[in-house]
Amino acid sequence: MNTLPDPRRYPPRGAPDRLLELARSSLATGDPIARSVHNDVLLSAIRACHAAGDEAVVATALAAASSAEEYACLAQRAAEAAEVPLTTGEIGARLFALPLVVVAGGREGATLGGALPDIDAVTALLSEHSALGDVQRYSLGNALCAVERIEAIAPAELARADVDTLARLAPGFEPAPIVLPSADESVHLRFLVGVAWVSSEAKRWIGPRDPVGKWAVPLTHAVAAQMAQPNVTVLPLPRPPLPLAQAAAAGRAAAAEIAFQLFVGGALRRARAGVGEPTVIVAAHRADDSVAGATGEVRVTFSSPFDDAMCEAWRWPLGPADDIGAISTAITGLLAECRVDGVVLVPEVQPDRHPARPHERLLLTHAHLDAGDGGSAQARTSSH
Repeated sequence: MNTLPDPRRYPPRGAPDRLLELARSSLATGDPIARSVHNDVLLSAIRACHAAGDEAVVATALAAASSAEEYACLAQRAAEAAEVPLTTGEIGARLFALPLVVVAGGREGATLGGALPDIDAVTALLSEHSALGDVQRYSLGNALCAVERIEAIAPAELARADVDTLARLAPGFEPAPIVLPSADESVHLRFLVGVAWVSSEAKRWIGPRDPVGKWAVPLTHAVAAQMAQPNVTVLPLPRPPLPLAQAAAAGRAAAAEIAFQLFVGGALRRARAGVGEPTVIVAAHRADDSVAGATGEVRVTFSSPFDDAMCEAWRWPLGPADDIGAISTAITGLLAECRVDGVVLVPEVQPDRHPARPHERLLLTHAHLDAGDGGSAQARTSSH
């Protein structure tokens, strides 16, 4: 087994829903051309909802999605619908965001400023490397804003906004300083937001012309220099700029993967220095106490039969559109690269809470394998 089971609970198929039926038609076809046609029809239907002010229709369809694939298909088309404003004119304003995954550590309580003092230098670097593809006219704000601020703007709001409104929105993203919770390295997600002026008819209008590495490395150095603090290490890792409605999800995914890499590196060092090779258990858990919706978690634990007190755990939250297969591959791939031999993928969905201690979250360790808990996990040990 290379993929974990899906712990999320999606609603069963209910009354017919036009947007959901269009999404299902797209997913049902194996022909890429036919799927593109279906997606365009769905995109047009969502844009019609935006034009009519019927955002509730889109929200209802998302809430009724019966699988991650259906939810992701709808969410992607809703984000794309926000890329092309409903207003007419030869030139349109589009908001975009450049995700920055910031790895920082060194001094507990240190505060990294929420704005870059020389945004012109960053803009010049992006232009030099065509990091925005064919976009020639754009303005970049200097605020390092939080993901919650990006997510607060609904795709329908972007689609209906006129040029002047969008141009005013970009500078309005407030800075979000980073406060280090400890001296250890931690991961933080921030965004640089800008407004671009492109053809009103342009689709998929933004994207690096050069490979990411060509512009990401000099951008990392430039931003790190502007965020520098005494006795603090700062490593800002940029991701490609995206339309605003798509940037938050891409940033969250990148931050989750980098944070997991950081966790694995530290947990492995501590285990190998203390008790030797750990037992690593990867399990999908329900989120029984979560807000209503299709959510869950992947939990990765490091334990050892030579130290019953040892248990280091990582919780990877799952959103309704997340690809459980891709996340499983990212986790097992990293463990393989780190030459971890004893990796257990639990084949059955696990509960959120410990059955004997419901006030505690369930974290599977080697003791559960010895006792035969966790489904048939003891028979699923794989070597890399």
